[in-house]
Amino acid sequence: MRLYEAFSDVDLLELFKHGDQKAYEEIYRRYWSLLYISACKILKDEDEAKDVVQEVFISFLDKGARLQISVSLSVYLYSSIRYKVLDKIKHKKVSENYLLSLYNYSEAGESVADEKLIEKELIFQMERAILLLPEKMRIVFELSRNQQLSHKEIAKMLDISDKTVKKQINNALKILKIKLSDAIMLFL
Repeated sequence: MRLYEAFSDVDLLELFKHGDQKAYEEIYRRYWSLLYISACKILKDEDEAKDVVQEVFISFLDKGARLQISVSLSVYLYSSIRYKVLDKIKHKKVSENYLLSLYNYSEAGESVADEKLIEKELIFQMERAILLLPEKMRIVFELSRNQQLSHKEIAKMLDISDKTVKKQINNALKILKIKLSDAIMLFL
């Protein structure tokens, strides 16, 4: 009898991809509680956390030999948990509360990902989202945020009303919030 608990994740993954059910069981045993704790911290609901972990392992089992993993098994599984949590959050339409939970979770130092890489990627996603704003809105937003000009200064510079400046900035923030919420969820 093989001692599966002594195998590395890489070895277990290879055995699993070749149909070894015991390797799957060891992966499940090794990661279930860790993934459950991670999901529970974010969702704040034990039953939902159990459901998410089960869905991840069912999907993992279904993929079997077709499974293509370019990162470590732990990173793959934690990422899968994050994607499933994102699905739960989208369906509940309370993403703002969960974004805060994810932010706090990440700030507590319990995130698996490297913070500097995440920060760079989020900055890239934000800059990209700003570039996709309608031109006039983007100009007003950049003058406000990058140049730190007041609404009055922007209005004078662009020969528009203070009210228009305020509305453009508010609209830009709404658009960016929607576009960036998925990126934030994926990286935290």
